[in-house]
Amino acid sequence: MANRGNVIGKFSEEVQEAASEVAEDVKDSVGEAIEQGVQFAAASQLTPQQLQQKQQTDQKKEVDRQKQLSYTRNWLSNLEAAQAKVRAENKQKEQQRLQAEQQEKQVVEMKKEEKKKRPVNPAVAYAGKVEFKRGVGG
Repeated sequence: MANRGNVIGKFSEEVQEAASEVAEDVKDSVGEAIEQGVQFAAASQLTPQQLQQKQQTDQKKEVDRQKQLSYTRNWLSNLEAAQAKVRAENKQKEQQRLQAEQQEKQVVEMKKEEKKKRPVNPAVAYAGKVEFKRGVGG
């Protein structure tokens, strides 16, 4: 059971890492957008060729960001599927363990019942017991 905690802990650490990476990417993107806005407002007017090149660069950055988000979402869905699989396996193992435990109890009970039903041989039953003499004829 301690192993289960380690697996879940490992998964949660991976989820936290992925979430922090995504948050960092978003933070970087927002910072870049603000910086570009300030530069655009402060800079002189761009030529049409510079404007077109800037738009292409921005589009490429956006495509890269979308790819990264897609990869992250895919990774998270794979992670969730793996966690669900581990949970199902652990549940199945626990059910098997409980079933085996129940069978062991049944075997013990059956042995007790057999022992009770077995006829007792008087010679064996009284062997080794002290004979009490109680008066005449006894």
